[in-house]
Amino acid sequence: MRITELSLRRPVTTIMFFLCFVALGGVATRLLPLEYFPEVQFPGIFIQIPYQGASAEEVERLVTRPVEEVLSTLSGIKRFRSDTNGDGAQIMLFFGWDQNPAIKGIEAREKIDAIRHQLPSDLQRLFVFTGRTTDQPMLEIRLSSDAVDLSRAYELLDRKLKRAIEAVPGVSKVQLGGVDPLQVEIQLNADRIAAHGIRIEELAGKLARQNFAVSAGQITDGQQRFRVKPIGEWQSLEEIRSIPVNDRGLTLSDIATVTISHPIREVGRHLDLKDAIAMSVSRESGANLVETTDAVMKRIQEVGKSSDFQGIQMYVMDNQAEGVVTSLQDIGLSGAIGFLFSILVLYLFLRNWWVTLIVSTAVPFAILMTLAYMYLTGVTLNILSMMGLMLAIGMLVDNAVVVSESIFREEVRNPNRRRDAIIAGAKHVGLAVVTGTLTTIIVFLPNIIGEKINITVFLSHVAKTITVSLCASLFISLTIIPLLLYKLPIKVKNQNVAWVENLSERYSRLLGWTIRHPVWTFVIGIGLLASVALPMQFVKTEMFEETAQDRIRINYEVNGRYTVERVEAAVTPIEQWLLENKERFDIDSVYSYFVTDEAGTTILLNKPRRTEMGMLELRDLIQKEMPQFALGKAVFGRDRFGGGEDMRVLLTGDSTEKLVELSYELAYLMRNIEGFNEVRSEAGSGEMEVQVRVDRDKAQALGLSPDTVARSIGIAMRGQPLRTMRTRLGETKVQLIFNKEDRKSLSDLENLPLFMPDGTHVPLSTVASIEMQRSFERIRRENRQTTIGVTAVAEGMSGEEMRKKIEPVLKLLDLPPGYSAGFGGGFDRESEANKVFAQNMLLALMMIYIVMAAMFESLIFPTAVIFSIFYAIVGVFWFFMATGTTMTIMANIGILVLMGVVVNNGIVLIDHINQLRQSGIDRANAIMQAGRERLRPILMTTATTVLGLLPLCFGETTIGGDSDSPPYYPMARAVVGGLLFSTFITLLVLPTIYTALDNLRIWQARVWKEAKFRATGRYNPVIK
Repeated sequence: MRITELSLRRPVTTIMFFLCFVALGGVATRLLPLEYFPEVQFPGIFIQIPYQGASAEEVERLVTRPVEEVLSTLSGIKRFRSDTNGDGAQIMLFFGWDQNPAIKGIEAREKIDAIRHQLPSDLQRLFVFTGRTTDQPMLEIRLSSDAVDLSRAYELLDRKLKRAIEAVPGVSKVQLGGVDPLQVEIQLNADRIAAHGIRIEELAGKLARQNFAVSAGQITDGQQRFRVKPIGEWQSLEEIRSIPVNDRGLTLSDIATVTISHPIREVGRHLDLKDAIAMSVSRESGANLVETTDAVMKRIQEVGKSSDFQGIQMYVMDNQAEGVVTSLQDIGLSGAIGFLFSILVLYLFLRNWWVTLIVSTAVPFAILMTLAYMYLTGVTLNILSMMGLMLAIGMLVDNAVVVSESIFREEVRNPNRRRDAIIAGAKHVGLAVVTGTLTTIIVFLPNIIGEKINITVFLSHVAKTITVSLCASLFISLTIIPLLLYKLPIKVKNQNVAWVENLSERYSRLLGWTIRHPVWTFVIGIGLLASVALPMQFVKTEMFEETAQDRIRINYEVNGRYTVERVEAAVTPIEQWLLENKERFDIDSVYSYFVTDEAGTTILLNKPRRTEMGMLELRDLIQKEMPQFALGKAVFGRDRFGGGEDMRVLLTGDSTEKLVELSYELAYLMRNIEGFNEVRSEAGSGEMEVQVRVDRDKAQALGLSPDTVARSIGIAMRGQPLRTMRTRLGETKVQLIFNKEDRKSLSDLENLPLFMPDGTHVPLSTVASIEMQRSFERIRRENRQTTIGVTAVAEGMSGEEMRKKIEPVLKLLDLPPGYSAGFGGGFDRESEANKVFAQNMLLALMMIYIVMAAMFESLIFPTAVIFSIFYAIVGVFWFFMATGTTMTIMANIGILVLMGVVVNNGIVLIDHINQLRQSGIDRANAIMQAGRERLRPILMTTATTVLGLLPLCFGETTIGGDSDSPPYYPMARAVVGGLLFSTFITLLVLPTIYTALDNLRIWQARVWKEAKFRATGRYNPVIK
């Protein structure tokens, strides 16, 4: 090839060009930033609208529906979801990957601002978020103490810990959870308000006007300009207490108590039964993950040495940097083992250490060149780019093996003309190795240009490192390897390796039999292809498998709403039982959180595990023996790769009450399906709420409006936030609320004073009825329709199998007009992933065919090579059945890579057959000679690829380096199993397929020529 000839003609230029990239790659090993994920912006926005103290139905009516209506006018929406509860509304909009979420977020805020007058007046603010992979906290830490009540230690943690960590270079945000700053509370006394005839809503408005900060413009004095700023901000609590509330000298201190106090606890946490708080640390975009994490941990250790933090323990729940470093170490170890295996294989076939070492240099040099490319183009070293390098390691010597083996054959034939022999050897296989590299690379193209889902977007990042490393390997094999073989004093002898010659002789006899018995070979080939039906019945399919191997999650479904202390008391016995069985269950720590309507426990297992009990067995044992949750039901969570949802059946309609009824009925029916467990309705049991129904006639007769009554109740029960003020603690929240003693019971609510226009007051019970009713804790909507899901778990059953079992049950459900049932959650996700992967594999198959057709200049011969892909898939299923491997998303990625790899052997073999036929050798002898001459490179490339991936096949290396990430082994086993089976087919069955298709080509040419001669009147049936 010309590039080989150029490298021999300009050796210094070639070596210098090569060394530049190698040196830069060496530098890049220290300069490349380490990240967990590459920076990817997800195509969606998240809108959070806090509105506390209201019921879910009220928030849905006043907030969710109006906002949904105005946001629906945004273009490009693919999915609309909202979740409404008593604390506010969360609305999620999902767009296509071609949309810019940042711009959509701005548009969404503008549209909501345009209808702000339609939303409740006491709705203060809303938040619009966009999501990037780098937004995830790099550290999740839990702090606990026996000596200090951390829930009341905000000032200590904020000043001494949070701010110290925020000062670390590269840190963008530090958040504390479970500890809130002190706030100023103006606690109104109901009796004094009633005695002095103070209107609550008027008092709230007066206090809001008393605390202000405005700019009054500028004033000119002579030649100078000054800014005018009226000072109206509260400076102290005493100033607040002395505010006059009427014209008779009554001050705020006469009717209220003004104090600085802790807000009501909304969330509680335990770590090994000790009160705990959460701390998450995020980094700046572009900051080195490992360096920043190390600096933060060092700063935490420095802070922990101070006397203020004595007795405070820290537990690291999640550490992204640790996962990246572990992943890098695992990949390095696996790569080193695979590299050593490759060297041994090469020496076993070549029996020449110098040649073996020269060929083996393709691996480290190609990796260094890839790292140089990553550094120059700004690609970070993350778990996806490392995944690409891991996949490529076993294939980096393939091109060098094929090229060097071809060169040796030419040198044996022409020992006195080494330069010409090297050029000829590279030329004979040059087109084949280029085509083989292209077919390996091109399988990823559909993931880049095709339909986008999360998996295909991430695969495009994997494709970058695979593509560059294989291109670097191709460059090395066609330039550096021939140059080294030419310049170094290596004596090439016609040295036959005994066992290789013996194997070649046996292979020749077997190949000859297949050529002489094409019918039997064809029957055997069809039988092998059809044999896939057997392992397919036993291989379990689960696209998004469970990944957590070091923790078990328990979610508590609370029936109703209670105080945080009451939920804590219900969770504590379960925590105590788990800690009592710590050794038995291999537990390291137990972490729990609890709020008013839900709770959860995370069982953190020892690393490494000290027992041989599997995760499923351990979880079932804990679930069977653990104490009952007193306030509801305990459900064990499943952590799926990619954050997948449970399998859900969605019920859609107008009435929430009717949907709840239908969901209970469907859950009952699904519980009777064999293999289904943990079937539950997302409706829950609801919670009891106090409903105040205002009698409009009575209220109007007394000069009151329903709106005035509602606002008075809201201030009394929920409170009203006022403008913040500056205190010694910094910016401090101010809350206007009734005294705790005046909002403890229903009778306090019934006696709430309402003031009439004449100054007299009446209790709330005079104009309203108060009753207890069950309400809905949460209202979910999909695409602007109210929905309730029914979730289920079926161990060992794929989503498609679950769907087939649920469909007959749905037919038994009596749905009223306007109501429907469908599949969502994990069903949709798995179905979409299967569809996109099938589509991309078909596109990859078509592109491989196009590349080979261009190489062979034929439409027939590529078809023969394509058969190796089908046989490779057969090998995957047989290997999966033998090793008990589940067909997961990682296995599908392995099959995708396999499609581009398995055709290489067929390309090398058929290309050589065609070259021999063009030189005048008949077809049968060309097949026999090509088989013998290409047996060694085919076996060498297969062995190096298989052994390069062998450590991943049977190791526990995961993508993220932690036990929460999916393992590599399904992907590696797919490549190994398929490649081994396909190699066997390529060597024995492919020549027969080639012969049959070549006969078809000859027959077609004969028929075409006969038809042409008959049409022209010149018939000559003899066609060679």
